[in-house]
Amino acid sequence: MPNEERITRIVNRPGRGILAADVRGRLHWLDADLRRVRSSRSTVTAQDPSGDPLYAVAFSEDAVLTRDKRGNISRWDIETLALTDRLDARSTVNRGFLMEGEQPSPTMLRGIGVWDGKMYVNNGYFQLVVVDLAGFTVDRVVLWPHGYDMLEWFCTDAPGVHAVSDRHGRIHLGSLDELSFPKVVEVDTSNVHRVVYDERHQRFWATTDAGLGDTYKIANGVVTVGLDGTLDQRLDFARNDVEGLVFSPDFSRAYSGGFDGELLIFDNSTPALTVADRIGGFTHQITDITVTDDGRVHVLTQDGEVTALSPDGTVLNTLGFARQCVWDIQPVPGAERELLAATDDGAVRLSLVEPEPGHPALRVTGGHTGGPGFTRRLTVTEDGWAGVFWPRTLRRVSGDGTPLWERELPGIAHTLALSPDGARLLVACNAGGIEYDAATGAETSRVDNLPASAWAGAYLPDGQRLLATRNGRMNAYGADSASTWSVELGNYPKRLIVDGDRVRVTGGGGVREFEVGSDKPDHQYVELLDNTAENCAVIDGTLCAVTYGMQIAAFDRTSGELLALHEDLPDFAKGVAAVRGAHGDAYIVVGGRGGYLRLYRLDRSGGEVLTAVRDLWLPGSPAVRGGTVTEAAAARR
Repeated sequence: MPNEERITRIVNRPGRGILAADVRGRLHWLDADLRRVRSSRSTVTAQDPSGDPLYAVAFSEDAVLTRDKRGNISRWDIETLALTDRLDARSTVNRGFLMEGEQPSPTMLRGIGVWDGKMYVNNGYFQLVVVDLAGFTVDRVVLWPHGYDMLEWFCTDAPGVHAVSDRHGRIHLGSLDELSFPKVVEVDTSNVHRVVYDERHQRFWATTDAGLGDTYKIANGVVTVGLDGTLDQRLDFARNDVEGLVFSPDFSRAYSGGFDGELLIFDNSTPALTVADRIGGFTHQITDITVTDDGRVHVLTQDGEVTALSPDGTVLNTLGFARQCVWDIQPVPGAERELLAATDDGAVRLSLVEPEPGHPALRVTGGHTGGPGFTRRLTVTEDGWAGVFWPRTLRRVSGDGTPLWERELPGIAHTLALSPDGARLLVACNAGGIEYDAATGAETSRVDNLPASAWAGAYLPDGQRLLATRNGRMNAYGADSASTWSVELGNYPKRLIVDGDRVRVTGGGGVREFEVGSDKPDHQYVELLDNTAENCAVIDGTLCAVTYGMQIAAFDRTSGELLALHEDLPDFAKGVAAVRGAHGDAYIVVGGRGGYLRLYRLDRSGGEVLTAVRDLWLPGSPAVRGGTVTEAAAARR
């Protein structure tokens, strides 16, 4: 049976197989050929349309233990995957620590500790819940010894010391029995997604997410830490988050990877951090890695695909998940209520139709399929469109879908912009900001003396190039590539949106708006936003932002007041656009992972500001079923 929902975690259970959790809160046993053997039923409680995605998964002796995005804690029968116990996030709490009216905060925490018959996990308020596994009853709810903290990973494998990592770059060393962690080691400035014990060399390995010191927001990788907290080695190999880390059964190899989309194989025969091989060509960014009893490596990518590899990195088979995502949504010039959306298998043209006032719908009216990878960003030209494809391809496409030219980029591409006169295309990529002639594809200029990867780019109205780097520096460049305007953003960017003399920056820290030439934002929209602000759109004096926390929020554009917040998007949101209906009504279109396009009515006259009207779901891209190796997989070496 193929898997219908996007997988969010994979964990090997020795002697049993791979347990997969998905975005709808279900569990699945997969066999060695990645076929689904058994699945849990839907959970017994009513859920929001988004379900309750599972990110934290662990095992006790006879059960699967999970924490979902809302902080609900559950126990499942390890054989049948039947749900046996569930602790609601709203009640598993010490109210003495709460503010008045405080509600659970949806968060993608991965950490569950299991030790001596007890389970240790954050609830929905970032308090520590200790559950007695004998009866699955709450033993106590306390604050972490160092105060409120988001606990990302627990490692109880080392003799005499437990390690717990958090979202602030720290590893806490101590005892879960005593809830005492006197040694705190700073290894990063952001998420430490994994801490694992190296039995061969009696040390911990940990991933880094944002860098530290000279590498802050520039490079990440892995570090090794002694059981006494001594920092040993650091190896930076990535420009983006490092998400997965696991050892082979005999600890001779370690495997790590992340959002750069490469799997690193470490030779662990000696204590020195030694990279033996780098495996690329995956369909998306790596989010999890597990190793089965026979040494096979299984890699999960953010699109829901799972790839099985031999211990040395040779591709064996794939899950064949029919993935889909709406990455970007742009208006079509000169065509009212027409949009073009970037997808996992090309681009689709959309029309907003409204045969009956107040009852709009989105209709697919055309599109283009095919490409070297998913279409990460696009921009619409007068006679077609251009897109950047994962990981590093720029392609220009005519109005009838015919590819006109294609260029291989020198680094992973992040965004794409079209100059005001339509003559130039600007790619922000790991190698810098690279400009191409829109008609011929010839490279015309390059800004590569940047302090970090270029993560977002745009054009100012006068044609100057605008680039923002991962470490939070934004600069405008004139024709001679000299900087004419510089801003320290204070956090990483995702997109730059130019609106006249205004530039909106989405990313870490919400959405910020700058007047061109100013080094301070006029407005910042961040209240109650969880995780990264991915994208935004403005209409009728209202800014609507979507986040990596599956949220959409509406703010007053001038005052920054939060007007509405919905946390029930079906999956990660990526694309967003504002469009006006045939009768003047304002609508917001949101698209994201899973291929959904949700249409919201925006109305500030009273009552609900944002009302979900309807969803359109795009079909998944063609996938190979039953474990057959695809050409792309075979070519990864």
